[in-house]
Amino acid sequence: MSQVSGSDETPTESEGLNLGELWQAVRRRRRLALLVGTVVAASAFGSTLWERTFSPIYQGSFQLLISDPISTGDGAGAEGGTVETLARNRTSIDFPSLVETLRSPMVLDPLRRQLGPAGGLLGAAQVSQVAEGVLSVSLSGSKPSEIQAALDSLSAAYLNFAIDQRQRQLNEGLKFLDEQEPKLQFTVNQLQGQLAAFRRRYNLLDPEIEAGALKTESSGFDGVERELDAERSRLEKLRQGVVAGTLTSSGFSTASDSGVTVTQANGDLLAQLQGVEEQLSLARSTYRSDTPRMQSLTALRARLAGQLRSNQLEAIDTALKLNAARASTLAGQRRQVDRRFLKQPALIKDYEQIQQRLTVAQQNLTNFLTTRSTFQLERAQKSVPWTLLSPPAVDGNPVAPKLRQGLTKAILFGLIAGMGAAILRDRFDHVFRRSGEVRDQLKLPLLGHIPHLPFFQGVAETGRFQVEELDRDSASLGSMAGPYLTGSTPGAQVYQRFAYKEAFRNLYTSLRFLSTDQKLLTVGLTSSTPGEGKSLVNVLLAKTVSEMGQRVLLIDADMRKPQVHLRLGLNNLLGLSSLLTEDDHWGKALVPVPGYENWWVIPAGRRPPDPTRLLSADRMKELIRDISQSGQFDLILFDTPPVLGMADTALLTQHLDGLILLVSLDGVDRNLPKEALARISATGAPLLGLITNAIKEEETSPNETLYQRYGYAEADGEPDHAQIPASSAGWMPSQLLTLRKRGKALLHWIDG
Repeated sequence: MSQVSGSDETPTESEGLNLGELWQAVRRRRRLALLVGTVVAASAFGSTLWERTFSPIYQGSFQLLISDPISTGDGAGAEGGTVETLARNRTSIDFPSLVETLRSPMVLDPLRRQLGPAGGLLGAAQVSQVAEGVLSVSLSGSKPSEIQAALDSLSAAYLNFAIDQRQRQLNEGLKFLDEQEPKLQFTVNQLQGQLAAFRRRYNLLDPEIEAGALKTESSGFDGVERELDAERSRLEKLRQGVVAGTLTSSGFSTASDSGVTVTQANGDLLAQLQGVEEQLSLARSTYRSDTPRMQSLTALRARLAGQLRSNQLEAIDTALKLNAARASTLAGQRRQVDRRFLKQPALIKDYEQIQQRLTVAQQNLTNFLTTRSTFQLERAQKSVPWTLLSPPAVDGNPVAPKLRQGLTKAILFGLIAGMGAAILRDRFDHVFRRSGEVRDQLKLPLLGHIPHLPFFQGVAETGRFQVEELDRDSASLGSMAGPYLTGSTPGAQVYQRFAYKEAFRNLYTSLRFLSTDQKLLTVGLTSSTPGEGKSLVNVLLAKTVSEMGQRVLLIDADMRKPQVHLRLGLNNLLGLSSLLTEDDHWGKALVPVPGYENWWVIPAGRRPPDPTRLLSADRMKELIRDISQSGQFDLILFDTPPVLGMADTALLTQHLDGLILLVSLDGVDRNLPKEALARISATGAPLLGLITNAIKEEETSPNETLYQRYGYAEADGEPDHAQIPASSAGWMPSQLLTLRKRGKALLHWIDG
């Protein structure tokens, strides 16, 4: 069996709008969007052309150099420095503030009074920065002469404004310098006094020079100390030699040259000792050691040597004491120099602080005096700080409105207006218009379309229609006496009957070819909401199929609001509810439709207290199985309740071969069929496809003319009255009828 089911293929309602839905709305109302967009775009561009032709806008401009590209100090020399910058009270140019100042009433109000009517152009003055330090000033208006006059006055006013601002800054700077100069002079004098007091207090001119001298003196002490250490070492060695007796008289004389003073007495003893040693040396060569001569000389030498050694030790000790005294004196001097040197860093720090403050104060004073002289000179010169780079000029070609820009805006406005109109129309008329739209939106097979027929207009509200009336009116078409098959001509009446019959034949054909592997026997027809023509379509489908020689059973499963028995004029005392509550055979409730030998009906029966419980019982499943297996019917149709709001249809369709959803055109919100399909798919019921039902008047189908041209209606057994002249239009004039018809055609075209 061919069927469509599953939640993946059934669209569901999403919360809010997304771009896809908006685009679909625009596509559905594309004709309205095109019409509105074209009208809006044409109107907008037409307005642009009108303004361009009859009220063009001209523009004039001039450029000002507001900073010196060579010397950005604006006359400030390098000598002035920070002091001059402070005195000028000027930082980098704030262009937004400058622009607002140039457009302010303070600058423009005097010009407005001077220019008169042309002064109104100044309110639209545009001031912008086009380069570093360059301003462009432009004016727009409809009269070039007024623009030129306003530009000339504005350029002169801006130059005068620059001069006034410069003079004001110079005057304020001079005032500031005059106020600060006595304070700076007082600071310099005060610091000079502090420096003089510092020098008097510490008896020095410069602590750094004093520290250098102390460092040099300390370095000299190191050399003297090394000399004293060397002398002390030699004296100690000399004393050791004298004590040991290893130092000869000549050796002592030689060593005494290095710091030991030899007295006259010691010199005489040394000379005598040397003389005795010479005699003793000569005597050894002549006498023996035990001779009196040798013994006398030896005793004399010993006596002289002992006396000399005693004198030598005394001289050496005296020299060592002198050396120690000199070293002690040197150490004292070093300590004194070191104490003076340690005081120098603090003195240097205090001295440098005073000196630095004095230097800064002197520089500031010098800068102040230099800047004041510069300001006085500039004030006397009265030079113009700004330069007119390009003179005021008005372009002879209009600048507005621009055709290309106007065309772009017109197209943009047209697109926005067209899309907005389409979306609004779709929001306020959120229904399906065409069968193809239903098929594309719901993505299910379209099994058939039921055209709008005036005969069926309002049958749900009045309950007037019964099937025998349709047959009776069909028989009376030839005499045009039918009360319900109304139309503008007898030919239109013929087409109405033929159209509905052909629509249901096509629907039945679609059902037959829908199944490829198993014959469809039990089929349910439902709708999203009440009032979509579900019961009427069921009746007409059963009637058409029976007329085609097929055995049809129509079961009214809508036990809440049954309609089938009303359409067929049958008794509803015994029906489906009786079969579900009682253990009776289904044939007991089977009712043949009068006049149709192949058409039977099981009415809904009396309304039960709980239809949902009956439809969900096993008895319902057994009943459908018994009827299906009886072999008495070629097609069994079920008129089920609407899907939304009730569970009856979902319970019933579980036992059927398939379910068809009826969607009314121009009648039901397009979101409701989506919700119905989502609910059916959630239950796993087999969905066969869709049927669309036109419940409102449609445009004349092109098939109507074709059917009449080739005589299909006549061949179907209906007399062709297409060529019969129309009857009187009654009270309505023909022109009004034509206008009404064209208006409806236009609305149909727009919505289509």
